[in-house]
Amino acid sequence: MIIALAICLGVVTALWVGWNLTLDALWQPTDRVTVRRILFLADVKPGEHVVDLGCGDGRIVIAAARVFQARATGIEIDPCRVLWARGWALIAGVRKLVRIVWGDMYQSRVTLSDADVVVLFLSPDANFKLRDKLQQELLPGARIVSYYHPMWGWEPEEIGVARTGHPIFLYRISEKR
Repeated sequence: MIIALAICLGVVTALWVGWNLTLDALWQPTDRVTVRRILFLADVKPGEHVVDLGCGDGRIVIAAARVFQARATGIEIDPCRVLWARGWALIAGVRKLVRIVWGDMYQSRVTLSDADVVVLFLSPDANFKLRDKLQQELLPGARIVSYYHPMWGWEPEEIGVARTGHPIFLYRISEKR
């Protein structure tokens, strides 16, 4: 019985890891210092809406709510991480400010029209795929913070540095053309 359970758990884990490898960005937890640097670079204010695309375990949206009293939404495709993030938001006492959505960040049902700040820690390909969505849905003045990878073809307003030494790029949506 224990051997069968171990084999079953192993198969489920292998399938989950294999599926994760097909996604546009692998999950890499961001350290606490870098999370704060990302949010400080974005100049998050109380009551603003912070959206983290591919939020993983929710640490950025939870920090936005706890430290800055911002409303925060995380979009995550992995149902296991969605449950994890929701649990951490509950434990952190910010469940009323944090919403974790199980979904695909590219789908049109996930709108960014009321976001003041969008956080990205994705792959270069994912950033490239999101360019049109960000430009079309975000209002002028909205900030985009991309950790590690730039938005190719965009000029950053500012470049910060993470605790790891990697860049944090700040962009601002200009007037629509």
